[in-house]
Amino acid sequence: MNETMTQGVELMFTGMGIVFLFLVMLIGAVKLMANCVTRFFPEEAVQPAQAAPRPVAQNTGAPVTAAITAAVHQHRAKHK
Repeated sequence: MNETMTQGVELMFTGMGIVFLFLVMLIGAVKLMANCVTRFFPEEAVQPAQAAPRPVAQNTGAPVTAAITAAVHQHRAKHK
């Protein structure tokens, strides 16, 4: 039983070590690629993406506002 536990613990630490090394290498590769992109394509990396234009609120007339208000009141009255 003791030998089996020892082998299990060794296998666990070996697996955790391999995963840790893989993640460290992955982080290094991502940082290297980020540095390459900023070095070879500086204008694209520096300029922020343009935000989509905000929709302009249109001034609705009084009849439309009254109709919307009546619809909201009617809905709230039905679903109390």
